[in-house]
Amino acid sequence: MARKIGSRYTAHQVIGRGSAGTVWLGEGPEGPVAIKLLREDLAADQVLVGRFVQERTALTSLDHPRVVGVHDLVVDGDDLALVMELVHGSDLRSRLDREGPLTPQAAVSIAADVAEGLAVAHAAGIVHRDVKPENILLDQASSPGPGGAPRAKLSDFGIARLVDAPRRTRATRIIGTPDYLAPEVIEGLEPRAAVDIYALATVLYELLAGFTPFGGGHTGAVLRRHVTESVAPLPGLPEDLWRVIAQCLAKAPASRLRATELAARLRELLPSLAGLPALRVAHPDAATAPADHDGADPEELPDDDAEDGDAVDPARRRAGRRRRGAAVPLVPGSRPDSSRETHTSLRRPSPEELASFAAASRAERSAAAARGGRPGGPGQGGAKRSGAGAAVRRRRRILAVVLALLVAGGAFGAYEAFAGNGGGGSGRTPGGGVGTATVSPSSGAVDANAGGLPQAPVAGQDDTATSAGSTPLPGWAAWTDAPAPPAPLVGGVRAVRVGDTGYVFGTSADGYVRYLTRTTTGFGAWGKLTGIQITGEPAPVVLPGDHLRLFAQGTDGLVYLRTLNAGRWTDWGKLDARTQVDSPPAAAVNGDRIDLVARIGTDLATTSYVGGAWSAWQTVPTAGKISGTPELVAENGGTGRIDAFVTPVGGGPLLRTQAVNGVWHQAQPVAPITAGPSRAEAVQAPDSGAQYVFTASGAEAAGSVGGTGWTAGALPSGGEPAAYADATGVVLFQRTPSGTLRYSHTR
Repeated sequence: MARKIGSRYTAHQVIGRGSAGTVWLGEGPEGPVAIKLLREDLAADQVLVGRFVQERTALTSLDHPRVVGVHDLVVDGDDLALVMELVHGSDLRSRLDREGPLTPQAAVSIAADVAEGLAVAHAAGIVHRDVKPENILLDQASSPGPGGAPRAKLSDFGIARLVDAPRRTRATRIIGTPDYLAPEVIEGLEPRAAVDIYALATVLYELLAGFTPFGGGHTGAVLRRHVTESVAPLPGLPEDLWRVIAQCLAKAPASRLRATELAARLRELLPSLAGLPALRVAHPDAATAPADHDGADPEELPDDDAEDGDAVDPARRRAGRRRRGAAVPLVPGSRPDSSRETHTSLRRPSPEELASFAAASRAERSAAAARGGRPGGPGQGGAKRSGAGAAVRRRRRILAVVLALLVAGGAFGAYEAFAGNGGGGSGRTPGGGVGTATVSPSSGAVDANAGGLPQAPVAGQDDTATSAGSTPLPGWAAWTDAPAPPAPLVGGVRAVRVGDTGYVFGTSADGYVRYLTRTTTGFGAWGKLTGIQITGEPAPVVLPGDHLRLFAQGTDGLVYLRTLNAGRWTDWGKLDARTQVDSPPAAAVNGDRIDLVARIGTDLATTSYVGGAWSAWQTVPTAGKISGTPELVAENGGTGRIDAFVTPVGGGPLLRTQAVNGVWHQAQPVAPITAGPSRAEAVQAPDSGAQYVFTASGAEAAGSVGGTGWTAGALPSGGEPAAYADATGVVLFQRTPSGTLRYSHTR
């Protein structure tokens, strides 16, 4: 029976169901659509509704062939719905259940499609958080890819994050699907882009082998394996492909590939995989299911994954055995609305419980060694953990001990609603040799989300900058190509001048910092900073004594820093081990003070280095709700003034909000500049005090520090901008679409 969804859409019939609601075939002004109608109890949650409205722009802006587009978000009475692109085809889980493992070329082609979709989302600051076969749709209407593989589209972007309403968040909860959870999520870090890479590598493993590398058995055991076990190569898999999978399954998030690089690496491998048959890997449960229960009929096997009091569906039981999957509900909704309950909310295990998990693993390995084999059979490592019936019974006794520990602590079971991802981090360093910067005592208890941060001091609500006359735009010399980087740059770039040397910093697809120097005699060679991988562009500042300090957002969301002193770089260190940010930081120096800003959630957050220590992170309420990456400049002359340029949620003019000695003033629009998805660059001329703002679209504006009048202009061509100013004027750099660099300067 048809039903109206808002004023623009009509839902005709149910074409799918999930634990959060139903998917309908619908009709809109522009033709057929898919409408995901969330359950009425979720629509009654005003916090959740507010998050949907807040996230509308981010979700509807993801326009890419490898992403199922969200056309609209509808809030109408008891209806809360996402209107999405209608994809003609099935989901990847159905394909796996129906046909089993794919050929290597088909599996890699699908994974490359998904990686391309993730790259676009990650560039927009969106983390999927629930990459799994159920959320990958196969588009049968498109021309097949390599090896005849259907083209893949990633769906349900933002669903896990949206339903994780702030008032439901608990720092001790995990939200996600057990088989695909990255170790850092289990250990307490905020989900960042690297968790999607880990999940996608798990999906690729499953497409090749027919089962996930760490799934099977009780949920506590699955979590333990993610944290403590590694996976041996799949027999018969080409070594180059296995290296890619293994890197993306690394325990340290900073060691994993980024989505752009993963997509490129997989595409490079496709020709070499042509003609290879599907792998014939023995299923871990295939030979042991009857022995597990001393000859019991498979239809009478107990359901390890059922909720207390839930009836066991025989079809679910067979599917659970076939794909070795834990099926734990996120929300205990009605049975007709829960056809694929693989999204879960659990209590996060304590370090002691994780240690007990590791002890169980060691016991398994010791028992296997005593039998002259490995835990899981020859050649399978952590991927295959079944053997003879007696060995399986011993394993189950070990897991029963783990289960008792978890039950004693209330470790599992669905939360009454969507629980959060947790605050605070474990402080685990991605890679060795990374230290921690000195932080003032008050910052040690800062939560990892903006809702737990204090607010920075603000001036009166009626405080505004005074109007000023127009500031002239500079004249620019012709664009000149800079030396090409060894690897194409991705994202934005930033520039700074230290003494007589200019530095331009960017990030290559492998996640490492690349930098180029420029002096009066020309450009130097490109340099590379390893140690950690970062997200977005690094932020350089010049300290007294011509020391250069670099700040960057690691793939774990923490802020890292390192210093160039007398031609030598220090090691990377953490600003602090708890506070995770959602954008690359921006930095400015004013006298002996360093100010840092970044986006946390939709808030502008700031911290300052004063008196030998970093202050606690604080939100800046005068900036309003923001998106993207903020920019920061300091007024020359040691006045204590800094200016932050931010993009408001929902678009509109770029905003500038000023602080003097830590007191923030109301944001004012930079009227000629329309905020875009990329960071706007701002620089201040030391002689006139004029500020210049540039965007990737080629727009430019000039204004004074204290005024609201801006002069609009346009550069001859666009590109990701970076600039620095000195006594001779302004030098402007642009990253081109091909990942190279060009520059111009004022005349």
